[in-house]
Amino acid sequence: MSRWRIGEPLLTPGPAGSFDETAVKDPSIVRHGGAWHLFYTARGQSEYTTGYVSAPTLEELATAPRRQIAPARGRSGRYGCAPQVLFFRPQGLWYLVFQTRDADYQPACLTSRDLADPDGWSEARPLVAKRDAAKWIDFWLICDERDAYLFFTRAHREVWALRCPIEAFPEGFGDPRPVFSGVHEAVHVYRAEGLGDEPEYHMIWEVNRGSSAGGERLFGLASAPHLAGPWASVAAEYASGAQLRYAPGARVWTREVSHGEALRTGCDERLSYDAANPRLLIQGLRREGQPDAYEDLRWSLGIIHRE
Repeated sequence: MSRWRIGEPLLTPGPAGSFDETAVKDPSIVRHGGAWHLFYTARGQSEYTTGYVSAPTLEELATAPRRQIAPARGRSGRYGCAPQVLFFRPQGLWYLVFQTRDADYQPACLTSRDLADPDGWSEARPLVAKRDAAKWIDFWLICDERDAYLFFTRAHREVWALRCPIEAFPEGFGDPRPVFSGVHEAVHVYRAEGLGDEPEYHMIWEVNRGSSAGGERLFGLASAPHLAGPWASVAAEYASGAQLRYAPGARVWTREVSHGEALRTGCDERLSYDAANPRLLIQGLRREGQPDAYEDLRWSLGIIHRE
Protein backbone atom coordinates (compact mmCIF):
# COMPACT_ATOMS: atom_id res chain seq x y z
CA MET A 1 0.00 0.00 0.00
CA SER A 2 1.29 3.48 -0.89
CA ARG A 3 2.02 5.95 1.86
CA TRP A 4 1.66 9.72 1.55
CA ARG A 5 3.30 12.44 3.64
CA ILE A 6 1.07 15.37 4.58
CA GLY A 7 1.75 18.76 6.10
CA GLU A 8 -0.34 21.64 7.39
CA PRO A 9 -3.25 22.93 5.27
CA LEU A 10 -2.32 25.43 2.57
CA LEU A 11 -5.74 27.09 2.50
CA THR A 12 -8.55 27.02 5.06
CA PRO A 13 -12.04 28.59 5.05
CA GLY A 14 -12.10 32.38 5.24
CA PRO A 15 -13.38 34.55 8.08
CA ALA A 16 -17.08 34.94 8.88
CA GLY A 17 -18.88 36.92 6.21
CA SER A 18 -16.35 36.13 3.47
CA PHE A 19 -17.27 34.46 0.16
CA ASP A 20 -15.40 31.29 1.26
CA GLU A 21 -16.29 31.25 4.95
CA THR A 22 -17.66 27.67 4.93
CA ALA A 23 -15.23 25.70 2.75
CA VAL A 24 -12.43 25.86 0.19
CA LYS A 25 -12.66 22.92 -2.24
CA ASP A 26 -11.96 21.46 -5.69
CA PRO A 27 -8.54 23.06 -6.34
CA SER A 28 -6.82 23.64 -9.67
CA ILE A 29 -3.29 25.01 -9.53
CA VAL A 30 -0.47 25.99 -11.89
CA ARG A 31 2.97 27.55 -11.57
CA HIS A 32 3.50 30.52 -13.92
CA GLY A 33 5.47 33.76 -13.91
CA GLY A 34 7.26 33.02 -10.65
CA ALA A 35 4.06 32.37 -8.70
CA TRP A 36 1.49 29.72 -7.88
CA HIS A 37 -2.02 30.43 -9.13
CA LEU A 38 -4.74 28.56 -7.26
CA PHE A 39 -8.40 28.46 -8.31
CA TYR A 40 -10.93 26.75 -6.05
CA THR A 41 -14.59 26.29 -5.21
CA ALA A 42 -15.55 28.79 -2.53
CA ARG A 43 -18.51 27.88 -0.35
CA GLY A 44 -20.12 30.80 1.46
CA GLN A 45 -23.35 30.74 3.44
CA SER A 46 -25.67 30.21 0.50
CA GLU A 47 -23.73 29.89 -2.76
CA TYR A 48 -20.83 28.24 -4.54
CA THR A 49 -18.47 30.57 -6.39
CA THR A 50 -14.91 30.38 -7.74
CA GLY A 51 -12.05 31.82 -5.70
CA TYR A 52 -8.51 32.75 -6.71
CA VAL A 53 -5.31 33.25 -4.74
CA SER A 54 -1.69 33.65 -5.88
CA ALA A 55 1.69 33.74 -4.12
CA PRO A 56 5.38 33.06 -4.86
CA THR A 57 5.44 29.96 -2.63
CA LEU A 58 2.85 27.37 -1.70
CA GLU A 59 3.18 28.29 1.98
CA GLU A 60 2.35 31.95 1.27
CA LEU A 61 -1.00 31.06 -0.30
CA ALA A 62 -2.51 30.84 3.19
CA THR A 63 -2.07 34.56 3.82
CA ALA A 64 -2.33 35.98 0.28
CA PRO A 65 -5.38 38.10 -0.68
CA ARG A 66 -8.35 36.10 -1.99
CA ARG A 67 -10.55 37.18 -4.86
CA GLN A 68 -13.68 35.90 -6.54
CA ILE A 69 -13.70 35.27 -10.28
CA ALA A 70 -16.91 37.17 -10.93
CA PRO A 71 -17.81 35.76 -14.39
CA ALA A 72 -17.48 32.13 -13.21
CA ARG A 73 -21.17 31.70 -12.45
CA GLY A 74 -24.14 30.29 -14.25
CA ARG A 75 -27.23 32.19 -15.35
CA SER A 76 -28.54 32.09 -11.78
CA GLY A 77 -25.44 33.96 -10.63
CA ARG A 78 -25.18 31.78 -7.53
CA TYR A 79 -23.36 28.65 -8.66
CA GLY A 80 -20.01 28.20 -10.40
CA CYS A 81 -17.56 25.65 -9.11
CA ALA A 82 -15.06 22.80 -9.72
CA PRO A 83 -12.64 24.98 -11.73
CA GLN A 84 -9.80 23.81 -13.96
CA VAL A 85 -7.16 26.22 -15.27
CA LEU A 86 -4.77 25.67 -18.21
CA PHE A 87 -2.95 27.56 -20.96
CA PHE A 88 -4.10 26.62 -24.48
CA ARG A 89 -0.99 27.19 -26.59
CA PRO A 90 -2.61 27.15 -30.06
CA GLN A 91 -4.67 30.24 -29.17
CA GLY A 92 -2.32 31.88 -26.66
CA LEU A 93 -5.18 31.96 -24.13
CA TRP A 94 -5.76 30.85 -20.57
CA TYR A 95 -8.93 28.81 -20.10
CA LEU A 96 -10.88 28.43 -16.87
CA VAL A 97 -13.32 25.53 -17.19
CA PHE A 98 -16.03 25.14 -14.54
CA GLN A 99 -19.50 23.74 -13.97
CA THR A 100 -22.81 25.54 -13.58
CA ARG A 101 -26.30 24.33 -12.71
CA ASP A 102 -27.59 25.55 -16.05
CA ALA A 103 -29.32 22.74 -17.98
CA ASP A 104 -29.06 20.43 -14.93
CA TYR A 105 -25.28 20.99 -14.73
CA GLN A 106 -23.29 22.09 -17.75
CA PRO A 107 -19.66 22.89 -18.59
CA ALA A 108 -18.74 26.53 -19.17
CA CYS A 109 -15.48 28.39 -19.70
CA LEU A 110 -13.78 31.77 -19.43
CA THR A 111 -10.66 32.99 -21.26
CA SER A 112 -7.92 35.47 -20.41
CA ARG A 113 -4.54 36.64 -21.66
CA ASP A 114 -3.30 37.50 -18.16
CA LEU A 115 -3.51 34.74 -15.57
CA ALA A 116 -2.48 37.09 -12.76
CA ASP A 117 -5.41 39.48 -13.30
CA PRO A 118 -8.55 38.14 -11.58
CA ASP A 119 -10.59 40.88 -13.28
CA GLY A 120 -9.31 40.03 -16.77
CA TRP A 121 -11.46 36.99 -17.50
CA SER A 122 -14.03 37.04 -20.30
CA GLU A 123 -17.73 36.52 -19.86
CA ALA A 124 -18.74 32.89 -19.39
CA ARG A 125 -19.81 30.80 -22.36
CA PRO A 126 -21.12 27.22 -22.53
CA LEU A 127 -18.37 24.81 -23.53
CA VAL A 128 -20.67 22.09 -24.85
CA ALA A 129 -24.44 21.64 -24.88
CA LYS A 130 -25.85 19.02 -22.54
CA ARG A 131 -26.83 15.90 -24.52
CA ASP A 132 -28.96 13.85 -22.09
CA ALA A 133 -30.93 14.06 -18.84
CA ALA A 134 -28.27 12.47 -16.58
CA LYS A 135 -26.20 14.56 -14.20
CA TRP A 136 -22.86 15.72 -15.66
CA ILE A 137 -20.22 17.12 -13.27
CA ASP A 138 -16.50 17.80 -12.79
CA PHE A 139 -15.42 18.67 -16.32
CA TRP A 140 -11.77 18.17 -17.19
CA LEU A 141 -9.99 19.30 -20.35
CA ILE A 142 -6.74 17.77 -21.66
CA CYS A 143 -5.14 17.59 -25.11
CA ASP A 144 -2.63 15.51 -27.01
CA GLU A 145 -0.94 16.78 -30.17
CA ARG A 146 -4.06 16.28 -32.31
CA ASP A 147 -7.22 16.39 -30.22
CA ALA A 148 -8.85 17.98 -27.20
CA TYR A 149 -10.73 15.71 -24.78
CA LEU A 150 -13.35 16.81 -22.28
CA PHE A 151 -13.86 14.23 -19.53
CA PHE A 152 -16.71 14.33 -17.01
CA THR A 153 -18.52 12.15 -14.48
CA ARG A 154 -22.00 11.02 -15.52
CA ALA A 155 -24.57 10.14 -12.85
CA HIS A 156 -21.87 9.60 -10.18
CA ARG A 157 -21.04 6.26 -11.77
CA GLU A 158 -19.29 6.53 -15.14
CA VAL A 159 -16.61 8.58 -16.87
CA TRP A 160 -17.58 9.91 -20.29
CA ALA A 161 -15.50 11.90 -22.76
CA LEU A 162 -16.01 14.12 -25.80
CA ARG A 163 -13.33 14.79 -28.38
CA CYS A 164 -12.61 17.49 -30.97
CA PRO A 165 -9.63 18.36 -33.20
CA ILE A 166 -7.24 20.92 -31.71
CA GLU A 167 -7.91 23.37 -34.54
CA ALA A 168 -11.69 23.19 -33.93
CA PHE A 169 -11.53 23.79 -30.16
CA PRO A 170 -13.72 24.85 -28.43
CA GLU A 171 -16.51 24.50 -31.02
CA GLY A 172 -16.03 21.05 -32.51
CA PHE A 173 -16.78 18.48 -29.81
CA GLY A 174 -18.52 15.33 -30.96
CA ASP A 175 -20.90 13.12 -29.03
CA PRO A 176 -19.87 11.88 -25.56
CA ARG A 177 -19.08 8.22 -24.99
CA PRO A 178 -18.39 6.14 -21.88
CA VAL A 179 -14.72 5.36 -21.20
CA PHE A 180 -14.60 4.09 -17.59
CA SER A 181 -16.93 3.14 -14.73
CA GLY A 182 -17.02 2.64 -10.97
CA VAL A 183 -16.25 6.24 -9.96
CA HIS A 184 -18.05 8.74 -7.76
CA GLU A 185 -16.78 12.07 -9.19
CA ALA A 186 -13.75 14.37 -9.60
CA VAL A 187 -12.04 12.63 -12.52
CA HIS A 188 -8.72 14.28 -13.43
CA VAL A 189 -6.55 13.09 -16.32
CA TYR A 190 -2.82 13.75 -16.87
CA ARG A 191 0.04 12.78 -19.12
CA ALA A 192 2.37 10.74 -16.90
CA GLU A 193 6.09 11.66 -16.93
CA GLY A 194 9.01 9.80 -15.38
CA LEU A 195 7.78 6.25 -16.04
CA GLY A 196 9.53 5.34 -19.30
CA ASP A 197 9.65 6.09 -23.00
CA GLU A 198 6.14 4.94 -23.97
CA PRO A 199 3.26 7.46 -23.63
CA GLU A 200 1.06 6.86 -20.62
CA TYR A 201 -1.94 8.72 -19.26
CA HIS A 202 -3.30 8.57 -15.73
CA MET A 203 -6.85 9.09 -14.49
CA ILE A 204 -7.19 9.97 -10.82
CA TRP A 205 -10.77 9.53 -9.67
CA GLU A 206 -12.69 9.88 -6.43
CA VAL A 207 -14.32 7.01 -4.57
CA ASN A 208 -17.15 7.57 -2.10
CA ARG A 209 -16.88 4.77 0.45
CA GLY A 210 -20.37 5.08 1.84
CA SER A 211 -24.04 5.12 0.93
CA SER A 212 -24.51 8.90 0.87
CA ALA A 213 -22.78 12.11 -0.15
CA GLY A 214 -21.20 12.12 3.30
CA GLY A 215 -19.26 8.88 2.84
CA GLU A 216 -15.49 8.60 3.20
CA ARG A 217 -13.57 9.95 0.17
CA LEU A 218 -10.41 8.50 -1.38
CA PHE A 219 -8.69 8.30 -4.78
CA GLY A 220 -8.41 5.51 -7.32
CA LEU A 221 -6.01 5.38 -10.27
CA ALA A 222 -6.45 4.16 -13.85
CA SER A 223 -4.08 4.27 -16.82
CA ALA A 224 -4.22 4.22 -20.62
CA PRO A 225 -1.73 4.38 -23.51
CA HIS A 226 -3.78 7.15 -25.15
CA LEU A 227 -6.39 9.68 -24.09
CA ALA A 228 -8.92 7.73 -26.14
CA GLY A 229 -8.22 4.66 -23.97
CA PRO A 230 -8.66 1.88 -23.26
CA TRP A 231 -8.60 2.76 -19.56
CA ALA A 232 -7.70 0.09 -17.01
CA SER A 233 -7.85 0.30 -13.23
CA VAL A 234 -4.41 0.33 -11.56
CA ALA A 235 -5.37 0.87 -7.91
CA ALA A 236 -8.79 1.08 -6.29
CA GLU A 237 -7.11 2.79 -3.29
CA TYR A 238 -4.38 4.96 -4.75
CA ALA A 239 -4.51 7.59 -1.98
CA SER A 240 -6.66 7.47 1.13
CA GLY A 241 -6.85 8.74 4.67
CA ALA A 242 -5.47 5.43 5.93
CA GLN A 243 -2.29 6.04 3.90
CA LEU A 244 -1.57 9.53 5.23
CA ARG A 245 1.53 9.98 7.40
CA TYR A 246 1.87 13.07 9.58
CA ALA A 247 5.08 14.28 11.17
CA PRO A 248 5.34 13.47 14.90
CA GLY A 249 3.27 15.94 16.88
CA ALA A 250 1.61 17.44 13.78
CA ARG A 251 -2.04 18.38 13.84
CA VAL A 252 -4.21 15.77 12.10
CA TRP A 253 -6.47 18.00 9.99
CA THR A 254 -7.84 15.39 7.56
CA ARG A 255 -8.56 11.68 7.52
CA GLU A 256 -9.83 11.79 3.94
CA VAL A 257 -8.40 12.37 0.47
CA SER A 258 -10.96 14.15 -1.68
CA HIS A 259 -11.28 16.14 -4.96
CA GLY A 260 -7.72 17.18 -5.79
CA GLU A 261 -5.25 18.24 -8.47
CA ALA A 262 -1.79 16.90 -9.27
CA LEU A 263 0.93 19.54 -9.21
CA ARG A 264 1.86 19.69 -12.90
CA THR A 265 5.27 19.99 -14.50
CA GLY A 266 3.88 22.66 -16.87
CA CYS A 267 0.76 24.75 -17.25
CA ASP A 268 -0.43 24.06 -20.80
CA GLU A 269 -3.13 21.86 -22.31
CA ARG A 270 -1.01 18.69 -22.21
CA LEU A 271 -1.34 18.51 -18.39
CA SER A 272 1.88 16.62 -17.65
CA TYR A 273 2.78 15.58 -14.12
CA ASP A 274 5.64 13.71 -12.45
CA ALA A 275 4.05 10.30 -11.94
CA ALA A 276 7.20 8.88 -10.33
CA ASN A 277 7.17 11.52 -7.57
CA PRO A 278 3.61 12.81 -7.40
CA ARG A 279 2.39 15.68 -5.29
CA LEU A 280 -1.36 16.18 -4.99
CA LEU A 281 -3.27 19.20 -3.72
CA ILE A 282 -6.34 17.70 -2.05
CA GLN A 283 -9.37 18.81 -0.11
CA GLY A 284 -9.72 17.23 3.29
CA LEU A 285 -11.38 17.34 6.69
CA ARG A 286 -12.04 15.41 9.88
CA ARG A 287 -15.65 14.36 10.34
CA GLU A 288 -15.67 14.88 14.09
CA GLY A 289 -17.74 17.93 14.99
CA GLN A 290 -18.77 18.60 11.39
CA PRO A 291 -22.34 19.54 10.36
CA ASP A 292 -24.59 16.82 8.93
CA ALA A 293 -25.34 18.63 5.65
CA TYR A 294 -22.74 18.08 2.91
CA GLU A 295 -23.03 21.74 1.85
CA ASP A 296 -21.89 22.86 5.30
CA LEU A 297 -18.78 20.65 5.63
CA ARG A 298 -15.65 22.71 6.32
CA TRP A 299 -13.16 21.49 3.72
CA SER A 300 -9.57 22.76 3.62
CA LEU A 301 -6.79 22.28 1.04
CA GLY A 302 -3.36 20.71 1.55
CA ILE A 303 -0.50 18.90 -0.21
CA ILE A 304 0.28 15.19 0.00
CA HIS A 305 3.57 13.65 -1.31
CA ARG A 306 3.96 9.97 -2.06
CA GLU A 307 6.75 8.33 -0.06
